[in-house]
Amino acid sequence: MFCRISVFLSGALSLFVLSAPLALSVGAGESDPRQMPPPRPLIDGRQVFEAKGCVRCHAVRDGAAAVRVGPDLARSGSWNDVMQFTASLWNHNPAMTAKMREQGIERPPVSPEDMGKLVPYLFAVKFFDEPGNAEHGRQLFEQRSCAHCHQLGGRGGRVGPRLDELKEFMSPSFLAQGLWNHGPDMAAKMADEKVERPRLEPGDVSDIVAYIRGDTPGAAVLDLAYAQAGSPQAGQALFTQKGCSHCHAIAGVGGTVGPDLGVQRPQEHVGEMAAGLWNHGPRMWAKMKELGRPVPKLADTEMADLLAYLYFVQYMGQAGNASRGRELFREKACGGCHTAGGEGNKGAKDLTASSAVRSPFSWAAAVWNHPVDSEKTGEALATATFGDDEMRDLVAFLGSPGGAK
Repeated sequence: MFCRISVFLSGALSLFVLSAPLALSVGAGESDPRQMPPPRPLIDGRQVFEAKGCVRCHAVRDGAAAVRVGPDLARSGSWNDVMQFTASLWNHNPAMTAKMREQGIERPPVSPEDMGKLVPYLFAVKFFDEPGNAEHGRQLFEQRSCAHCHQLGGRGGRVGPRLDELKEFMSPSFLAQGLWNHGPDMAAKMADEKVERPRLEPGDVSDIVAYIRGDTPGAAVLDLAYAQAGSPQAGQALFTQKGCSHCHAIAGVGGTVGPDLGVQRPQEHVGEMAAGLWNHGPRMWAKMKELGRPVPKLADTEMADLLAYLYFVQYMGQAGNASRGRELFREKACGGCHTAGGEGNKGAKDLTASSAVRSPFSWAAAVWNHPVDSEKTGEALATATFGDDEMRDLVAFLGSPGGAK
């Protein structure tokens, strides 16, 4: 799995740091998340989520919400990066505006700085696994041969350490770090004991963690996630320090031993990443030995930081298609209120000159702060929706040299 995780991390890193996935520049006073991943997305973003009143209508992992008007934002939505989030925000704006009026809720303004904390927060809460099934974890603990070497609750082998003392620290990232640090020794011992190395499937890690922790059905995981969440910013530095970049390139920059990790990959929960790390570990260790490179050890929260970084490089997304964006500007009736690149209402504000295109978070803030009113703009624009990656294409057009002209 670590091979895949490493690839994913490295690739994610390339997206976040070395590439320019969005045709947006950053204005004065704004930090570019591609160059500086967020240090504390759960903490900083949660403060904005509560301060702006989002919590009044939306829950996060079944957290407290005064009025459950909207969906749980940790479980809903198919968006995978900033531009897809902004498209979803646009698509749901009319219904949200109507519901807020109905509830007597004043629409809070959101600054680009606030949006730069809020979006990473909503992205981060999707990273954590749902509560695991402890009973299934017990079955897996035996089926995957964990019980052959480890004892838990007075049952199991004595080849490896007892796991009872680790219950309070147990989490998917903590387990991943232990499996990585001790992986080579575990592989050798399993060979001596003639124990077949098990493969971990998606969902296995969260269930095994629930069993080790002794979780009851429906146990909340978000508080544990807050306590053990890694820092994408710290993970960015570790990616180089631990030698991941020696084997993996990021958007063509880096090693060529392993795959280029700059290609966007499907999102994975932390437990899935931990499973992948375990599954691919032997191949990675063998390659490191062949190259004469030591297997790097991870301490404290370093695994959590690395996994958080590898996950977060995804949320900036890919570059948009400016040509397609020009077509969308016409198709979505944007020209009824705006002009861009010679297109649209000549007497209206030119979007290519707007400060909103200076960063993805400025654009997201503008979409929220200026909801479309059908009485003023007409039904065509008010009901226009953006699918898949159309928003990124539109923004690529607005931020392109051709759009500026």
